[in-house]
Amino acid sequence: METAWEALIPISMFLSIAAIIIVALFLKLQKRKVESQEILAAIEKGVEVKFPDNQRNRLLSGLIWLLTGIVISLGMGLAIPEDAPSGMWVWGLIPVAVGAAYLIVYRLEGPQEENE
Repeated sequence: METAWEALIPISMFLSIAAIIIVALFLKLQKRKVESQEILAAIEKGVEVKFPDNQRNRLLSGLIWLLTGIVISLGMGLAIPEDAPSGMWVWGLIPVAVGAAYLIVYRLEGPQEENE
């Protein structure tokens, strides 16, 4: 019986994190729908529309992913016990790669938008 409770802890943790992510994505989708309706209404009335700045979002997302990956790599590299598999810190490279991709896109698209 004790092993069943021990297995329940990671499962509940995973389900909680998944629920938080799903709710966050749903709320973001709702916000985008409202913004799209506002933009369409403004276009129909002939008002000049200011679109959201995606460059700032890419920079912020890139920095968050990059730093999260670095922290995961360092945490797993330093805090994992000796009997654990040695390559666990490599999992932190996944968010590092995502963050680097965001920053590369931010850097490549930045000068093009300034010239327009």
